[in-house]
Amino acid sequence: METQSLEAHKTNWSQVYSLLALNAAIVISWIAYHNYQPKLLNLFHFEQLSLFLVVAQALILILIPGTAGLVGDYMIRKNGNYFVVFTVGISVTAMVFMCVAFTVGTSSYLNLTAALPFMIVIWLISMNIFHSPANSMLEIFAPAKELPSAMALMVLTTELLYALEPWVVDFVDSIGPTYTFALGAVLLIVTGYSFRKTTRNVKLSRDIEESSAAESNYLKIFAAGLGLGLAVAVINNFIPLWMLAKTGIETISTKQSLYVSLILLVAALAAWPLSTQVNKMGIANGLKYGLAGAFVCFALTYLMPLFLALAACFFAGLFFSLASVSAFPYALHNLAPKNVTLGAGLFFGSIELAQGLISIVENL
Repeated sequence: METQSLEAHKTNWSQVYSLLALNAAIVISWIAYHNYQPKLLNLFHFEQLSLFLVVAQALILILIPGTAGLVGDYMIRKNGNYFVVFTVGISVTAMVFMCVAFTVGTSSYLNLTAALPFMIVIWLISMNIFHSPANSMLEIFAPAKELPSAMALMVLTTELLYALEPWVVDFVDSIGPTYTFALGAVLLIVTGYSFRKTTRNVKLSRDIEESSAAESNYLKIFAAGLGLGLAVAVINNFIPLWMLAKTGIETISTKQSLYVSLILLVAALAAWPLSTQVNKMGIANGLKYGLAGAFVCFALTYLMPLFLALAACFFAGLFFSLASVSAFPYALHNLAPKNVTLGAGLFFGSIELAQGLISIVENL
């Protein structure tokens, strides 16, 4: 089949949709992992390793995306291969998922229990190897003016799944760990193969001449990711506690609060309409106003009585959506073509910094 070229001024929606499906599989896999990790440690009597795995997860989430991006950019410069890191990462992740499913679901003579902590660490590393290289291709699939629209679909997909996390957890609990991890492996294999197939006959290239950034501004990229990560950390870790103090009613659980689901649901549904506003005001303003508005709403949630706090949660979702739609396009805008995969890794790693530190402190 003759190789096709990506049109410079046209969004290639088939590739965007396959990337959305891959990100959905990643979100579902993370939800399953966070649900079952403490249960598996208790089941196989590795409770003493819980702090180690929390610290390992934080370090991996912060450091591995950038490292994978560095290797990915090197492979692109060396032989133009965008998929070496992606293929290795997704293959190892699916394999480890299957191994965990086998470990918890069989009583055969091949006992892999002792290797379980090691498999968890390998899974964490491999999950973060392919995520950034895959998402860094978004700026190839969509021209700069359409990036907010493409990103809006990404926000809609991921935040909707995170908003539905309490019900996703109920589902994976109902089917048990063996089927959950096997299903996670299948989802990653299928969506990874689909993503690779949709881009197989497409010429992937970044136009250095037309790049908006001659040199990468890593400070701006880190600041954008850190700001968004702080917002995510407040939503997940503090909003439920503040609302619990006002109502005295614990909804589902502290970290799977209906208040978190409300904010993320608003963020998901508002993403597409807000993408048109981002195009009008610019991605830098969208990120700035989105983060500023979100943190003002967080403060109001903490300070105001219940009814006004609920309203603040709603508006926090709108502003968080605005920031989410703008942040990654803003990061890409400040990257030179030769550093896009590295920059994407730095962006996603910086998002995890705040959450990682909070998780470590909570488990000390």
